Amino acid sequence: MIVRHDEAYVLRTQELGESDLIVSLFSREHGTLRGVARAARNSRRRFGGALEVATRVRVAWTESPRRELHRIEQLDCLRSHAAMQSDPALQAGCAVVCEVTEALGREGQSEGRAFQLVGAVLEALERGCHPWVAVRYFEYWMLRIHGLVAELESCAGCGEALAAAANARVDRHGALRCARCAAEAAGVLHHPFGAPERAFLGEARHRAPGAMSCTPTVAAPGSALEAVLRGTLESFVERRFRTYRHLARATAPPSVPGPAPR
Repeated sequence: MIVRHDEAYVLRTQELGESDLIVSLFSREHGTLRGVARAARNSRRRFGGALEVATRVRVAWTESPRRELHRIEQLDCLRSHAAMQSDPALQAGCAVVCEVTEALGREGQSEGRAFQLVGAVLEALERGCHPWVAVRYFEYWMLRIHGLVAELESCAGCGEALAAAANARVDRHGALRCARCAAEAAGVLHHPFGAPERAFLGEARHRAPGAMSCTPTVAAPGSALEAVLRGTLESFVERRFRTYRHLARATAPPSVPGPAPR
């Protein structure tokens, strides 16, 4: 039995039995980990607000090589993002960040860059960054960190650099194609990918999430950026993420009531 310590973000909790919680965490030096917080539902004194999703904590756990679930010994809150999550859109944005992080995180491996990214995006959300801009920024950098960003810079058909390509399009699998390859693959392509999308990626590459100057429209659900960024991530993990629909619902414009029936 080995006791380890690290900084981590709480990604998710799940009830276990009558009083315990399974806690999913993303740590700086040990990647993703899951452990049992004993009696966490009966006594909030032991863990307090450190069990809230997206909270940055100092965690101590007992590691057993033969078990998938470790034993959480202590959680100390270092930075809470609970207050901003009273806003449904921000809560949903945090949920997307946590779900994607859990899906791509690697157990037992140092994840320093991804750990910093999670913190930067949560801070940007709290300071007023639009949730869809923050999410697209997060998607882009998760792809870069995991070595998948090359697929965003060249045509999936011929390999042409897309920085110089006009009228590029995103295919139904989330891959980018130049105008020539798009014409040859008629019937399976959608979403024109042009200057606004390339400008977003250019900004994201060199700026912090809170410094993005693009309009939320380019990052909205149903956009070309969603098709290529989220599409590439979901192809990589081979499943669809569930939390995006909550963010789409929370950020949808209010419906305009029609005239009263006569």
